[in-house]
Amino acid sequence: MPVIPPHTQNYPYIKQDANGRDLQDSSGDMTFRGDYTSNNLIYKGFAKPGSAEGSLVWQIAKLAYDGSNNILSIKWPQDANGAASSDYAFSWTGRAGYTYS
Repeated sequence: MPVIPPHTQNYPYIKQDANGRDLQDSSGDMTFRGDYTSNNLIYKGFAKPGSAEGSLVWQIAKLAYDGSNNILSIKWPQDANGAASSDYAFSWTGRAGYTYS
């Protein structure tokens, strides 16, 4: 049996049809959390429904804006190796403490 890397176990479920083909829109069945400053979304987080906010199962991104409230960049938290990561391996409650790149 193949070994599934721990971080991929947290990815959203992708449903399949009767023939085993992925249903492309099914991975959108996720829990969302947002953290706002004024009217701008600063942090966005996604995880499987029912995930605890303190569990290391969240995909988190940090958004930066210009003076006209246009998005300038989307950055990802760094993993243990210092690389930006979009894995579902972070804690929503720890979002402000991560380094983003």
